Amino acid sequence: MNSILQIEGITKSFGDRTLFADVTLGIGEGEKIGLIAKNGTGKSTLMKIIAGVEPADSGEVVMRNGVRMGYLEQVPEMDKNLSVIDTFLDDGSERASIIKGYEQAVALGDADAITKYMVKMDTLGLWDYENNFKQVLAQLKIYDYYQRVGELSGGQLKRVALAKVIIDNPDLLLLDEPTNHLDVDVIEWLEDYLSHSRMTLLMVTHDRYFLDRVCNKIVEIDGGATYEYDGNYSYYLEKRQERIDAENAEVAR
Repeated sequence: MNSILQIEGITKSFGDRTLFADVTLGIGEGEKIGLIAKNGTGKSTLMKIIAGVEPADSGEVVMRNGVRMGYLEQVPEMDKNLSVIDTFLDDGSERASIIKGYEQAVALGDADAITKYMVKMDTLGLWDYENNFKQVLAQLKIYDYYQRVGELSGGQLKRVALAKVIIDNPDLLLLDEPTNHLDVDVIEWLEDYLSHSRMTLLMVTHDRYFLDRVCNKIVEIDGGATYEYDGNYSYYLEKRQERIDAENAEVAR
């Protein structure tokens, strides 16, 4: 399996408190990994370090050249003054500018502008992209593209942020508590989407059923050591207990 990202000796402390030390982990292409650790041991902080949002005290994160990453924070931060559609189309790219112009022209009923932007959409083949992000938004129950982000509920914010990170189909997707505030049917859609996607996934979640259905590998950080289990969450629980029993038996000798 080709490596997509390597984490080497990552350590992070806050004051006198060490969250984790010397974490080393390789992530292979196509793996869907659930990251497990006790509450308060820095899972979200580790995700931020991997995403490049926060620095580590020591160690490094090495990503393969050309890999596109998407990152969903546990509490997403977005510009509350933007509309939902502007949140998707605020990256400054030509693609975003054209789609935004087309959507505004449609909203205003400006026939000349619609025709102008339709030509540009045809030339750059942007219809599929636009249809895709609208389909994803619909699956996540976001229907009002022009509602201000500041008017959204916590659940709506999480869904918009989730749609934003998956819409471009990144090679590596980092998800921090993706099922928080989601309805059951939306969680089921997300399970199916992630399970059938070819993207590589690293995820933190307390939803054990979601882990069971989506992940094919579990990584546990416990007592400063990293343990890897090639299977879903149920397999991890079984093998973790076997490891603990073996360690206890060794101490008892």
